[in-house]
Amino acid sequence: MPIPTNQQMRIALSKDLNKSGSKPLTEVIDDVPRKTFTANKDGAVLEFAHKQPDSGYWNGVKHYGSGKQSRIRLPRTQIEPAKEPA
Repeated sequence: MPIPTNQQMRIALSKDLNKSGSKPLTEVIDDVPRKTFTANKDGAVLEFAHKQPDSGYWNGVKHYGSGKQSRIRLPRTQIEPAKEPA
């Protein structure tokens, strides 16, 4: 299985954060110098590392306005392999 690029991972994370139909849509930013993906959702900042240890879940940290941190874990949607033309 090929290793996904940062752009593919950013798109996949964006889809997983927005699949519940929440409004407004959450934009995922690729913070290359810090090697994290960052998103603002429901008044909190979510951070996910570029390298995820568990392929079935997004593991990250949620920062609130007070500076407190809590670990979060979201199920990942499996990426379907590209179909070859017949």
